[in-house]
Amino acid sequence: MCLVLDNSLFMKDRKKYAKISACATSFNSLYNKNNIIQDDIFNVLENYVARHDMPFEMLRYPVGDSELCACTFIRQGRMFVMINSSLPLSKQIFAAAHELYHIYCYLEQNDTILLQSGSILESDTIDEEAKEIEDMEANAFAAILLAPKDRLDEQTDVYNLSYKDVSIQTVLKIMDIFAIPYKAAVLRLLEEDKIDSKTAKKLLQIDVSEIAKQIDLTGKSARWQEIPNHFIRFGTLSKLMYEVKELEAVCDERLESDTLRLDEIVKSLKEQ
Repeated sequence: MCLVLDNSLFMKDRKKYAKISACATSFNSLYNKNNIIQDDIFNVLENYVARHDMPFEMLRYPVGDSELCACTFIRQGRMFVMINSSLPLSKQIFAAAHELYHIYCYLEQNDTILLQSGSILESDTIDEEAKEIEDMEANAFAAILLAPKDRLDEQTDVYNLSYKDVSIQTVLKIMDIFAIPYKAAVLRLLEEDKIDSKTAKKLLQIDVSEIAKQIDLTGKSARWQEIPNHFIRFGTLSKLMYEVKELEAVCDERLESDTLRLDEIVKSLKEQ
């Protein structure tokens, strides 16, 4: 995590960070009413695209490549978002919020990059550093969306959190409340002036094994580190197959063949 701070938008470009912060705050107000989102991010994302009248499919299934967190692409006028469900839930949540920024740019700012080449989110962008400016923006947007300033201040009062001589336990509490990864929690505390850069660097130098150990010992944020066993969703595919069956729109042989093929795909994904 050594380069996380240096390669955050907050440190790289404070003016652009302020713009992204205002964007995330406005989005939250319009589409989430400033609730703490946590794992409702998948519904927020789906609802946002639906509000823009674009056909949409949310795909969540385990991917053998642990470096691939998520991707977004558009085919024949339909938007697809794939989230790797073999990741800890907090990373799936952050990945969805990250991809939401790219979608926001496409729908609100007519950014054609998503249409031309899609978006691929790799683990380094979440775990270590974002190298491209748009990924820095997306990380900043995701963190602010998931842990907005007003809610951070509110929960600080609710839990009587102190940021004097802040420890890993305080960061774990922020992770638990907002369902965000460790790095994002530290950065949000820095961005909202709860801690200084020296403290942030110290916290980011803590080894991942020690973070995992403290999560296990305290139980804080443990629920967001879980990996849902064999979580597989292929968007509206199952629903559409059911409707086709009810309408008797295709012959039984075709329906049976497609069902068997889908079962084979699901089985192979579970065996990864």
